[in-house]
Amino acid sequence: MHLRRRRRIKCDEGHPCQSCLTSNSACTFEEPGKRTHPHKSKRAATLEDRMQQLETLIQAIPPQVFAGAGALGAGLPQSPVDPTTNPHASFASSTHIFPTAVPPPSLTAYPLINPSTFFGPMKPGSRNSSPSAGMNFGPSSSSAVADQLAEETSRMSLASSYLYFDDEGYTRWQGETSGLPILDLLVERHAVVTKPDPDRGPVQQQQQQWNGQKAQNGQPPNDWFPDRQPRRTETNPEQIWKLITTFIVPELMDSLVQCYLSTSYYLMPFLHVPSFLADYGNPRKWGEPGFAAFIVAICCLSSRHIDDPRVRADPNDSNSAGTQWFDLYLRLRTLPGADKPTLYTIQSVLIAGVYAVGLGKLSKAFALLAESATLSIDAGLHRSADDYDLFDPIEDEVRKRTFWCVYVWDKQASAHFGRPPMLRLRDCDVGEPAIVDDEFITRDGVALQPPETESRMGAFVSCVRLFIVLESVIDVPPSRPGDGSPFLARAAAVLPGSRRGRERELRDEEALLDEIARAVPGHWAHSVETMTSGDVIRVTQAERLHCVEQYVRMLIYRHRFSETVAERMHNHVPDAEQGEAEIEAMRAAHSSALQIISSHLHIAAKGLMTYYGVHVIHQLTAAGRTLVAMLLNCHSDSLRPLIPPALDALRSCVGLLRRFSGRYICGQRSGDLMEEFCRITQIPLETPRPPEGGSSNNRPPWVRPVRKKATSNARSPAGSGDSPSQHGSPEDFQPTDAFLDHLSGSSPRASFSGPSGPQPPQPGASPFGLGLGGLAGAPPGMQAFMDPTSPMNVLPPDPGVGVGVGPAGGVPMSTADIMAFLNADPGLDMGSILASPDLGGLDHHQNGFYHMGSPAVGNGQANPLSP
Repeated sequence: MHLRRRRRIKCDEGHPCQSCLTSNSACTFEEPGKRTHPHKSKRAATLEDRMQQLETLIQAIPPQVFAGAGALGAGLPQSPVDPTTNPHASFASSTHIFPTAVPPPSLTAYPLINPSTFFGPMKPGSRNSSPSAGMNFGPSSSSAVADQLAEETSRMSLASSYLYFDDEGYTRWQGETSGLPILDLLVERHAVVTKPDPDRGPVQQQQQQWNGQKAQNGQPPNDWFPDRQPRRTETNPEQIWKLITTFIVPELMDSLVQCYLSTSYYLMPFLHVPSFLADYGNPRKWGEPGFAAFIVAICCLSSRHIDDPRVRADPNDSNSAGTQWFDLYLRLRTLPGADKPTLYTIQSVLIAGVYAVGLGKLSKAFALLAESATLSIDAGLHRSADDYDLFDPIEDEVRKRTFWCVYVWDKQASAHFGRPPMLRLRDCDVGEPAIVDDEFITRDGVALQPPETESRMGAFVSCVRLFIVLESVIDVPPSRPGDGSPFLARAAAVLPGSRRGRERELRDEEALLDEIARAVPGHWAHSVETMTSGDVIRVTQAERLHCVEQYVRMLIYRHRFSETVAERMHNHVPDAEQGEAEIEAMRAAHSSALQIISSHLHIAAKGLMTYYGVHVIHQLTAAGRTLVAMLLNCHSDSLRPLIPPALDALRSCVGLLRRFSGRYICGQRSGDLMEEFCRITQIPLETPRPPEGGSSNNRPPWVRPVRKKATSNARSPAGSGDSPSQHGSPEDFQPTDAFLDHLSGSSPRASFSGPSGPQPPQPGASPFGLGLGGLAGAPPGMQAFMDPTSPMNVLPPDPGVGVGVGPAGGVPMSTADIMAFLNADPGLDMGSILASPDLGGLDHHQNGFYHMGSPAVGNGQANPLSP
């Protein structure tokens, strides 16, 4: 038959066929093969196979790696709260099966292809479109004379900003005090008088006259160092590629990059995905150390989301994910040109800083985050570039997005660690990113977002606005002692920002926060409609915005709470006479903390922590410390109903932090520190402890407060040093259970273990032995927060481990040391607040545990949680 095919003779499909019998030839049948394409390039020949491979990469993210949705969400009873009116209950009762990752739409239109098949002889010139693309000092041919007056007027606002190209052609920025902005403004308007030169011909004289007219029109002539050319350090991209692929194989690199674009990208959407995919497959782009370092930083961050032993330095240690690549990243940062302020360099430093925060290397993390802020300023990202004819629409948007991502993380780290921010809004005039998705932004312009499609950038812009309010919340200068330097006291009263003082109640910030919350688009609002949606990006972004809003509110209320406690202690007001302002601030902080913990419990129960990051640990830690402070300061009868839900929420918070510790060192640190607070103050923390690879005794002592002097100057409303004496030695502090005393009062409560031993659990009691259903005076909806019939209680029942060890064990801490970590005053005398009360019917065991009711039975363990 093969002969018949060659001669195009029809076969009758017999065996042998009639044609072969006639020609007296052997009749053989061959399956038709695929036709070859001799003109197809090597890239085109493998494109189909690579596309099929890349389409399955998203499946490499195991659905049960991060949160164990089945273990946490299965078997949870229906919430007593009406799902049609409560967003938390509607989300908990939803039956949607959410994917663990969602690639952005651009990833389906543009394939993710690494340059492994493209490396060959390289041309001398390396492509670098950012930030020096379009370097052109000449006039724009499309400029109209009618627009010149408007351009000159707009330049008047640039008197404090100066963009220029350095000796290597990179875009840089300098400010007003450098003297360059005013010189630039005057040079543009300097009238250049041209005199005829008899030695020049007519063409040269006309060119000289044109240059003079151009200077008078406000366009600088192209005569800055005319006989010199910028010199840029070149790096062989193939050498960088081989160095990186020695540690990260290309197939794994593709998987990690796609994982980042499908999860973490939605938290920091600074990339224009189509442009990034084009750069990723461009071999020449790998000659930029900043771009290569950015890819490695992405791999480090995504290593926490991939359950592949190859991502770990130690296959048996999940906390070692990406650590070997982090060392590679630091090596790439030493290459020539790696310190230049390109966009990819800034983005790589930011991503590496975020990874270092989760890794627990705080000094390196702070250095990297500070470097990202410094590089952003060096490149002028914090200033508007609308008046410069330099950046195309894509690069202009990427510059804005990159700056605001750096800004957000600067505020996140400042708030969590109590550090002054590096970036302040008063130093910036850059606009917000356009609320338009990447698919509608090209180098020709920014199109309108289709009305039927909600832009993903809308959620990011709303998040940025919330963090702008956070800047004002954390920007509170400390008080100066009255016996300090008179000059410093006077200067502090004169300098901007120092005159606000700590006595302000942040009312303006709260009003602005309310305005932002009302302006959040309905698609991203935390509502029943949103939380019952099957769109996982919509749900996770709405929860993220809700948690950020509650986080900022909680810090505002905790600040008021701290101020009222300081004022009461300064005026020697008894604990029982807590004012309404203090009680109201404690209630509000308590409510916000419960909202944060509840939201993250729901996200964990649905297995959606893959869409979140280390900021969840920061929010949980802040919420837990707020609840500890509230428990230590509960003295009024009206605050008693808040104690049981606070204890349950605190236990859930610690349980989540323990599970985060499986992949985040900072989660381990926060969880251990929270447990130490509860141990020292004897807060009955009884939560199931997951099995650990090693003993907790092998962990370092994360925090050991420095001993204070016998007398210290506590903060007071007047800023003076007059305050009760504070003895900071740890031996002077005796652990008490002041907050437990309220549970033994007249308010209804569950049965506590008496001399006869633990009592059986009562109906409606929490798994930690605290009844929530019968609390008198509890706020509406408060009873259901950690009720076992609520889906919020995602921690499985298990015999708890008491943490309320007596003063015989551990490292003792003073009360002031405890309050220092709760945003309160480190010099407050809390002795009267924590005076030992009558513990009533509580069972004080000899081993130092205070047992509150019967623990829940069972030995189930939740799967580790990792965002």
